Amino acid sequence: MKAMPASTLWLELLGGLLVALGVLLAWLAFTLANQTIDPNLDKNLMRVRIDFPGFLEGVARHLSVAGAWMAGVGAVLFFGAGYLVWVFRVLLGLAALFALGVWAWLALGWA
Repeated sequence: MKAMPASTLWLELLGGLLVALGVLLAWLAFTLANQTIDPNLDKNLMRVRIDFPGFLEGVARHLSVAGAWMAGVGAVLFFGAGYLVWVFRVLLGLAALFALGVWAWLALGWA
């Protein structure tokens, strides 16, 4: 296995942190989805038209989506860091060639 450059290691660190945060959000969503509601509290909240179990389910659904996205992006960063750095280097090289080409085009009076 070849040594990884520092840029790849930073992307892997960021990916690992995103995966860990995604897992924490998924755990929180799971906990909220399985929360038991006191029947008296639910009855009293329904008097003022607040659906507390539905609210908890909606919050859990949104948290699970956010956790899944964070974990997915983190996994792409963690496992694909080497490829991402290579793609970024190619794109930056093409951008530099474009800038030099525009400069040469203007400097040689072809405009």
